[in-house]
Amino acid sequence: MKKLIVWSFLFAILSNADAQLTNTKWKNIINIPDPYETYLQFQKDTVTVNLVSDGTLIETMSYSTNKDTLRLTKLFGNSPCEVNVTGTYHFAINDDKLTITLISDDCIERVNALRTNNPWLREKI
Repeated sequence: MKKLIVWSFLFAILSNADAQLTNTKWKNIINIPDPYETYLQFQKDTVTVNLVSDGTLIETMSYSTNKDTLRLTKLFGNSPCEVNVTGTYHFAINDDKLTITLISDDCIERVNALRTNNPWLREKI
């Protein structure tokens, strides 16, 4: 019985970690290369980058999380990053604010785009 409780507790913690970004939308200004107000919208296993002004799709990436680590892999889009190149970032959510900090990424354009002065702000979906 104790094992079942421990496993249930661990599963709940791990599920919550992976679900932190699922079905969320965040707004910020990114440099692509000029500054544009954009949304990051996380679905089950993909994230899209869209312009706030008219909804134009800029990029679609797959993503995964492990604790406080976010892995982004380009699927398609307008950036010069090659498809299937993965970047690894630290992320934290506090008070409906998302911070994304570089760990490693060979796509310098994604690094520059995600390097912001302010945290991402949660938007209602």
